[in-house]
Amino acid sequence: MKRADLISGAILAAFGLLMLIVVIPAQIETAPDGFVSPRLVPNLAMILVTGLSLLLVVKNLRPSGDSAWAPATVFSRGEMIALLKIGAVFAVSLAAFLFGSPLVAGIVLVAGTLLLLGERRPLILILMPAALLLAIWALFYKLLGSPIV
Repeated sequence: MKRADLISGAILAAFGLLMLIVVIPAQIETAPDGFVSPRLVPNLAMILVTGLSLLLVVKNLRPSGDSAWAPATVFSRGEMIALLKIGAVFAVSLAAFLFGSPLVAGIVLVAGTLLLLGERRPLILILMPAALLLAIWALFYKLLGSPIV
């Protein structure tokens, strides 16, 4: 766990610095004088993410008295397989969105994730995506009055 925390903290710190130095200045324009900059919230969020990830790295760099509990590998085989399965569901959902419709992509995403989590009851596999997508439709089209497209 200590090694996994160290690696994830370093990756998150690098991600935060990349966002602060490259992406946010390139993608978000500055505001005119007297206005709040639209970069304020993204910068604050990335500063917080970078700071907390650096704290995670520093915490795990300190020597601890008990190193026997540290596993030899950072991620287990089961965790890597689960990551690949969830990644495949997102890839299929993205393909369904690009070549099909948002409705099909939403169904694939919700139902595929439920299947990977072990859900096998057909009623749940049908009603969960239908209820979620109907709720999103009602929120955006009926309550807010704006299309998602």
